[in-house]
Amino acid sequence: MAASRPAVSTARHPVLQGVTMTPANVSEALIALETVAARLRERNDPRAVFPDVYAVITRRVKEAIVDGSDGRFLEPAWISRLAGIFCEYYLTALAASLDGRSTGIEAWDVAFQCASAGGPAAAVHGLLGINAHINYDLALGLYRNIVQHGAAQDARLLDRYRHDHDLVNEILAAAMPEIFAILRARYRCPLARTATFSRDVERAVSSVVMFLLRRWRDRVWTDLLSLLATLGHTGETGKRAVLVRMDQRSGKIARTFAAGHGALRVGAPLARGAALTLALAA
Repeated sequence: MAASRPAVSTARHPVLQGVTMTPANVSEALIALETVAARLRERNDPRAVFPDVYAVITRRVKEAIVDGSDGRFLEPAWISRLAGIFCEYYLTALAASLDGRSTGIEAWDVAFQCASAGGPAAAVHGLLGINAHINYDLALGLYRNIVQHGAAQDARLLDRYRHDHDLVNEILAAAMPEIFAILRARYRCPLARTATFSRDVERAVSSVVMFLLRRWRDRVWTDLLSLLATLGHTGETGKRAVLVRMDQRSGKIARTFAAGHGALRVGAPLARGAALTLALAA
């Protein structure tokens, strides 16, 4: 049977015209992200920051599992499919924002509201998007991918998936210098300029950011296991309860970043930023 063609946006908004809204794999996800980021940049839309940063990570995942001979991933096809599903959640949220609608997810709504206000530094826009995408979307993407692969009850496969999930942390860490460079040069972000003042400062800031992201991604796996536990037991009621907790937690983090963006925008001391980050990770 011939593979079905990916769904392409017929949305009226120019940013999404011709964009594959349901990417099947990491390659399709990367094309969608790069297209959206470029179109948003052309409009000087702050919503460009997140897909720009997200595309860096997606490209590096693609390089590891498609373009190169990186054998670190145990289930590269599964990771590639996850990248497609993960991107789909972002594109759905972006479509709602472009249409002036609520996404139904507080963390995304806060992120897009800050973008429309235009005030925060680019790094804050990036963090708001990363928060929503990791702390809400990722567990759902993992859940959907695992269920689609029929592996919800397969302890061996779940261990392999967890290995690959954790391996992405290494890709995130390696991508930090490129991400800082984009924020500094393309978006003239004052926070990125401060964070890259020297190599020692950049290493310190990267360590703090990765501490936060690892904590978030560890929690995602806990959320995933909670979602899987609802299969055949509490069903949709139990799943909804997990999603409500995820929405509340990611929303709280988003509100914290949004409330503090004024101080961050004028270049608050790095120590204060690090303290905020560590507090959110607790």
